Amino acid sequence: METQSPGGMGTLWAARTGLTLAVVGLVMVLASGWGYRHGWWGLRVALRGVFAGGGAIALLGCAASLATLGLAIARQSRGAALALVGVIIGAGPAAAFYRQYRLARAVPPINDISTDLVNPPVYVTAAANAFWKGKDLRYPDGFADSVRRGYPDLRSLTLPLPAARAFALALATARGQSGWEITGTDSAAGRIEATATTSWFGFKDDIVIRITPQGTGSTIVAMRSKSRVGKSDLGANARRIRDYFAALRHAVAP
Repeated sequence: METQSPGGMGTLWAARTGLTLAVVGLVMVLASGWGYRHGWWGLRVALRGVFAGGGAIALLGCAASLATLGLAIARQSRGAALALVGVIIGAGPAAAFYRQYRLARAVPPINDISTDLVNPPVYVTAAANAFWKGKDLRYPDGFADSVRRGYPDLRSLTLPLPAARAFALALATARGQSGWEITGTDSAAGRIEATATTSWFGFKDDIVIRITPQGTGSTIVAMRSKSRVGKSDLGANARRIRDYFAALRHAVAP
């Protein structure tokens, strides 16, 4: 009867442990957003508890699986296949956790971004919805300096188009953005408002776009994007503005 060496059984046990940790971490990371969207837990628990904890566990499982894989190959013992699966499963949530950690340290801890910091676009439709009603939607004091330092590339967009044409293109581009719902338009005031919902956690961010004529054949497009929850948006609002402006530039000059 064939028997397993202690070393072979050891690497097999280690591979199973690493794989288990990787799977637990993956489930926790996936559940963090799902649970928040369905009201199972609040934002702090979702991010700092379930997501961060799951990411850390997945990272540990990935590292343990990687070490076990190398040991199993070197010893030609059992567990290499399980360890490889553990590395693959743990790598995704571990990478997501590390990315969020790096973003939190790299971007300003703010959640309201405007391309016009002297005269930020004003919310009108959003101010009347249930979430913001009665709350102060003025641009927060001190955020302007953080935007200048953290996002020096963000500027209002100048289009070589009359205001009416620019408004039509801006609205069509907004309607084409994934996850956006247009909540208000006013062509006379040159204002477009929308709410963006993120796919994973279901966070809702409110958007206002202001189209201002500059002479007869030029228009300035200013944009503001504000998160409803959280002290830091991890750069999401700035990315949204960049993506929208890129799409709008393409619409103007395809």
